[in-house]
Amino acid sequence: MFATGLLLSVCKSKPPPLPPPEEPVPSSSLVFEGIEAESPDFLTLSYTLGIENPLPSAGRVKIESWRVEINRQRAASGFTLRSADDAEGGNANLSVFSLKAADTHTAGFASFPLRLDMDVTALAAEGLAPADDYEVNLILELDFSFDSAAPSKISVSGLAAFPGVQAPDFKITAIAILKAELINTRFRVTLKIDNPNPYPMELSAFIYELYGNGRLWADGTEKNIIRLPAKSSIQGNLFLLMNFINMKRDLLDQIIFLQDVNYRFTGEAQVSTGVEYLPRFTTNFNLSGYSEVFDN
Repeated sequence: MFATGLLLSVCKSKPPPLPPPEEPVPSSSLVFEGIEAESPDFLTLSYTLGIENPLPSAGRVKIESWRVEINRQRAASGFTLRSADDAEGGNANLSVFSLKAADTHTAGFASFPLRLDMDVTALAAEGLAPADDYEVNLILELDFSFDSAAPSKISVSGLAAFPGVQAPDFKITAIAILKAELINTRFRVTLKIDNPNPYPMELSAFIYELYGNGRLWADGTEKNIIRLPAKSSIQGNLFLLMNFINMKRDLLDQIIFLQDVNYRFTGEAQVSTGVEYLPRFTTNFNLSGYSEVFDN
C-alpha cells in the first residue's frame, strides 16, 4: 500500500511549465516584375516589396541599406533605388513605409513598388557590363519598428535575370571614288557593322551623312533591311553622290588627286532585337578619322 500511494503521488505531480510562445515576426518578399528601357544604356527594373505583419500592432518598415550584385559581383555604382512614385530618383519617398496591424483572422499585408535604375555605361566603367546575360540581385536590409512590440530586422533579396542588349558597332574600312566629273562625284563607302549580341538583329531606316574636311559631302538613306547574324559582322557598300556646286575648288582638287581625307560619317538606324523589354531602339553613330581615297 505504501508503494501504491507513492506511485499515485508521483503521477499527480505537476508537469514543468511550458516556455512562453515565441512572438511572431514579420515576413517579407521581394519579387522582380519586369523591365522598362528605351535604349541599351539605361534600364529600369521593377520590384514589389511585400510585407506581412502578424502582430496586433501597427508599425513602420525602413530600408536601412541596400546593395546590388550583378552576375555575382557587387556593384559599387551604376544603380539607383527609388520608390515607384519618385520620378526624379532622389530616394525622397524610399526611407519609411507604414504597416497595418494584424486583425484576429489575418495578418496585415502591404506591398510597395520599387524601381531600380541600371546605368549600363557606369557599370561598363567597373568592368561589369556589357554582358550577354544579366543576373541582378537586389538585397534590402529592413528595419521594423512597432507601436507596442519589439523591433526586428530582416534581410530580403530579389533576383532579376534577363538578356543584355548592345548597340551594333559601325566602322568605315574604305572610301573609294567611282567617277569624278566637274560637278558630280560618286563615292563608295565600305562600312563594317558588328553585332556583339548572341541573337540576330535588323537595321532599318538607316540614314547617314558623309563630311570631308568639315564640309558636308553627301548624304543618303538605306531603305533595305540590313540583317546582322548573332555574334558576327557584315560588310557592305554605301553609294553616295557628291555635288561640288558652291564648294571650294581646293576640295575638288583634293578628291581628284586622291589625297587623304579627314572624314566624319554620322547617322542613325532603327534596330530591331527580338528582346521583349527592348524590341527596338534607335542607335546613333559618329565616326571620324583619316582615310585614303582610292580610285576604283
